[in-house]
Formats: sequence, C-alpha cells, structure tokens
Amino acid sequence: MSIYDYETFEIQNLLDANKLKKKYPKKKLNFLHRHNSVLWQGPLYIKILSEKLNNKNSNYIVEIGDNIALTLLLISFKIKILAIDKKILKNQMEKIFSIAKNKRIKVIFLDNLNIINN
Repeated sequence: MSIYDYETFEIQNLLDANKLKKKYPKKKLNFLHRHNSVLWQGPLYIKILSEKLNNKNSNYIVEIGDNIALTLLLISFKIKILAIDKKILKNQMEKIFSIAKNKRIKVIFLDNLNIINN
C-alpha cells in the first residue's frame, strides 16, 4: 500500500499523535507536521518526534516550507519523509530532491495526501 493511500492527520505534538493511535489502533496512519508548527517548535523537537513516531503502523511526515536551511537541517537529522507543496517550492525542488535522494529520504507532495481534519 502506498503512503498516499493511508489516512493523514495533522499533528502539532506527540500528544496529538498518541490520541490518534488510540482512536485508530488497527489503521495505518500518516502524521503530518505542518511547517508553521515546525518553525516554532524547532528541528530538535522534530527529530525526537520522528524517532518516536516512525514505525510499521505510522509514518511521520514533516512539511517543509521555503526555508532551505531548515530543510537541510531536517535532512541531516534523517527525517525519513518530507512533504513539499508544489506551489511554494517550484524553484528549489530539484535541489531538495537531489540531496534527499542521496540521503535516502522520501519526498512527497502534499497535494496527493488524503488529509483528514481531526
């Protein structure tokens, strides 16, 4: 099953993710951490969340914005799945794809996710 087939829920912290895991214990879920939350929580918090949330029943996805430095930092922290909004990053997508591919990081498009409001 593709990552795009899983239900995707927006989260802002570990508590949100744990509530969703309890609510849907048998489903495979995507947890999308939006860029605005990533900015104020910082990359170190994102790294910790990534370590706690990546498992066989869930995917932790971090939305990247137009901040290249933050994106490179998330790649260096080995965040496994990054999400891009095609409209925002047209010019920088090739560079991000190239770097992410070398680090074995998956880059997906937000437009293709099945995002559910929780």
